[in-house]
Amino acid sequence: MNRIFVFLACAAVSAAALAQGKAPGAPSSAQAVAIFTEAWKKNRPDFSVEKIELLKSEPKSYQDKRWINYKLAITATGTDKGSRSMYQKKYRCEPADYSSVLKLEGGSWVADEKMIKDFNESSCSPAK
Repeated sequence: MNRIFVFLACAAVSAAALAQGKAPGAPSSAQAVAIFTEAWKKNRPDFSVEKIELLKSEPKSYQDKRWINYKLAITATGTDKGSRSMYQKKYRCEPADYSSVLKLEGGSWVADEKMIKDFNESSCSPAK
């Protein structure tokens, strides 16, 4: 009886250790869009984001780091917090695929906010 108890206790501890060590899978497309939408709204008040489309994704890893590069198409309208020339005009922006990144940090996927802040809006074109 004691052997069974010890075996079950060891199995439970091993299963818990494996579960804690397992990193989460890649976010779904809907989750990635939600993360990017929130990050753009927070970091780029010069744009009012209407829609974000995922055109392509490429998972990457190096040692214990994981990230995903995305190619996005962002439909947004210029706000009064941005340039006068973009104010109240609708644009389609396609940042370079290396500048739209979700990083795995602390078990959660988060947008690389620095890349969003540094995005050059000159690559945006008027939306139809």
